[in-house]
Amino acid sequence: MINMTCDFSYKHYREILKKALNKGFIISNFKNSNSKRGQKQIILRHDIDYIPYRALKIAQIEKSLGIYSTFFVRVHGEYYHPFEKKVYPIMSQIRNMGHEIGLHTEARNLSEGFKTNIKELFLLEKNILEKIFDLKIVSAAEHGDIGKPKNFWQNEIFTILNKKEVKIKFCPSDFKDYKYISDSLGKWKEGCLCQNLDTHDKIQSLTHPDLWGEGANEELRKLIKDNPQVPEKHKKTF
Repeated sequence: MINMTCDFSYKHYREILKKALNKGFIISNFKNSNSKRGQKQIILRHDIDYIPYRALKIAQIEKSLGIYSTFFVRVHGEYYHPFEKKVYPIMSQIRNMGHEIGLHTEARNLSEGFKTNIKELFLLEKNILEKIFDLKIVSAAEHGDIGKPKNFWQNEIFTILNKKEVKIKFCPSDFKDYKYISDSLGKWKEGCLCQNLDTHDKIQSLTHPDLWGEGANEELRKLIKDNPQVPEKHKKTF
């Protein structure tokens, strides 16, 4: 029996994955999820919201264990974008390890401000990622930022867009029969992923790499605090 302390260290992240593998879970990304149905399965997803270099560390840990997950990338985030000199090589490394790159779309949020049709903006985001990383995007998840309305997820983007029309095969809501576990805002609301491995055979796990590793909380707080675009009332979220 391994005694584990549930925290947001890279050490514990590795422990979680090893425990899941030892319990017979197949761990997959969105793209390869259908082939694993019928087995104990974790669909592993990461939303890169703020700090890409922390995602690289998560990707390296998974690669060392033979695990390939989905990393959802923002195209026009206020904290990073994939064209940056420091960001592009990170995303390319994650892709070259064999992980899936998915679109972390903000088309619904931004279409009104851009005076652009949601579908057109979504396809533009998708096309950008496909071009710069030379791949086909088949998975997408919507980004819900700090201060989103209460009914945000009830009206998520694929209640508006037809997935087939925008050539998306997978999104988080496809897996309603999977237990959804998330570390959003630095809190496992239903216990750490490692605490759910004995009670659920099918799990969709969302982690945010921005929250993991030494000094993550301090770095994230400073990033949000120093951003003039974030309303003062939301800067106390983290």
